[in-house]
Amino acid sequence: MVRCGIQDKVDKIPTGLARYVIALAALVGAVITVDVAEAVDSGKLIEKDGQHVFVESQDPAVKLLLERSLNKGLITQDEYDRVLKESETHAYLNKPSFNAWYDRGFNISTNDNAFLLKIRGLVQMRSTQRFRNNAWRTDGDGANFPELLGVFGDYRANRAQSDSTGFNLRRVRLAFMGHLFSPDFQYMVQLRAETAENAQSPGSAQLADYYVTSRHLPWANLQVGQYKVYFNRAQINSTASMQFPERALVMDAFTASGLDRRDMGITFLNDEELYPVNYYFGVFNGAGPSFNRIGAFTSEEPTNNCPGGAVSGNPYPSPQNCPSSQRDLNANLRTNINQLMYTARLMWNVMGRPGYGEGDIAYSEMPQMAIGGGYSYNPAINANSNQGYVGIDLANLTFRRQLAAFGNARQLGWGVLDFSTWNLDYVFKYRGFSLQAEYYFKNVTRHDKGLPCMVGGTTGSPTCTARAPGLLGNATGWYVQSGYYLIPRKVEAAARFAYWDPDTHSGGDLVKEVDVSLNWFLNDTYDHSIMLEYYNVQMGTGGYLLGRSNPLPSVSGAVALDSRGPLLIENGIRLQYQIFF
Repeated sequence: MVRCGIQDKVDKIPTGLARYVIALAALVGAVITVDVAEAVDSGKLIEKDGQHVFVESQDPAVKLLLERSLNKGLITQDEYDRVLKESETHAYLNKPSFNAWYDRGFNISTNDNAFLLKIRGLVQMRSTQRFRNNAWRTDGDGANFPELLGVFGDYRANRAQSDSTGFNLRRVRLAFMGHLFSPDFQYMVQLRAETAENAQSPGSAQLADYYVTSRHLPWANLQVGQYKVYFNRAQINSTASMQFPERALVMDAFTASGLDRRDMGITFLNDEELYPVNYYFGVFNGAGPSFNRIGAFTSEEPTNNCPGGAVSGNPYPSPQNCPSSQRDLNANLRTNINQLMYTARLMWNVMGRPGYGEGDIAYSEMPQMAIGGGYSYNPAINANSNQGYVGIDLANLTFRRQLAAFGNARQLGWGVLDFSTWNLDYVFKYRGFSLQAEYYFKNVTRHDKGLPCMVGGTTGSPTCTARAPGLLGNATGWYVQSGYYLIPRKVEAAARFAYWDPDTHSGGDLVKEVDVSLNWFLNDTYDHSIMLEYYNVQMGTGGYLLGRSNPLPSVSGAVALDSRGPLLIENGIRLQYQIFF
């Protein structure tokens, strides 16, 4: 009855007026429904056949109402097209020009997908209980990880009490990533604040990564800026996707540059998602993050061609009778400005795509396996400048502190060095099981041939009276680690063994490490996890310690080059909470 009454009233309205009333009602209905559900989706950018096409879409309820009105003859085709266009225009003008949502990060994107910003934050909080034997208190570590203190960069043995407990904010990261202009032009900016467990001062915020990547040519992507060098598996992998709270010591020692995992440069690579065989070729400063060779200094005396660094007398050898005993700093542009680091890596995804994250958190239904290898050549690293002995000096603190921080302190005091580093790596994942291994070899070439002079070079008598007892050798190391998910994507048990020989010409200097970890991933991803780790590290103290300055060198006595103490043993327990949001 009601319907018939309404129909009778509609029939009494002139036909033309009825058409406009119904069209107007449809438009009003479209506007009213905006609060409940958007009346018109302005569209989205869709990739089709290699081209990006902007496709418009219409609210289905409004479209159905207009189509029924058109089919019943209540409105004409021109009126249908005009109302539909006006509805879309109205909705477009009232719709924000960007989208914002959360999906493993805070995302902001323009409607045409020309710009995307993803913001992510990482926090790693840790508690460490450490136990060290008496050798750490009596002798300490003056070979692998000594401390470089003071303005002059004096070398001190790293000593410690037998046990210690503390809390540590290990890593804090804030990353900004996304694309500009199109999804093929990507960018990354990351800030980091890190505090090592044995750091003497709180960590400060630094600019860790800043680079852009062009993916317009899948077979020849281009990456420019500062980032992790594509050299080996352990170096490329993020600390947010590891099986242990810390990398093994050997992983840090064999980075591409020998100084740090990050560097500034340019890399050519192909698309890892499209090709089973991936290549990476890069050219870098080779001086570590936020540093270049122009900032590398050499210590010298004011007299031309006279090396420096001594506080009295003159260093040996001297090309002439250098009359002065003063000290100058020289930016060594003549030898270092054209010295760059070159790296290359090749990886074959034999089965599937195992990626670089440690462990098989995806619980792969098909076997995943890859093998890879890398080579890096980093020349002209000045390990102690042109001073006569190796105790203290103003020059090249950046290089020397980085060598000490990454465990390569045995290379200090040997002059200008060229590093040639090789690696081979392997990974296998299947149904929660993972196996990963790497082998490293570093060839260390000295520019100054022969044994370094340790005593001699007084004014008027440039004669060496004591030299180092032996030449510095190469370095080698390897590790193997494995894990298995006791509960798929939730609970993982992992174990690792690492071996490191920092000087192949010396004995009693091996470093061995054993780690066992139990990991709980709270939301089936690396993003939210708790790790409980037990570790054991044993470091030999044999070999030549040219960088050690206790006792301080003098013209009347030799430096303690071959000091050897008992084995340094450390046991520890780490409990780490990680959230990556």
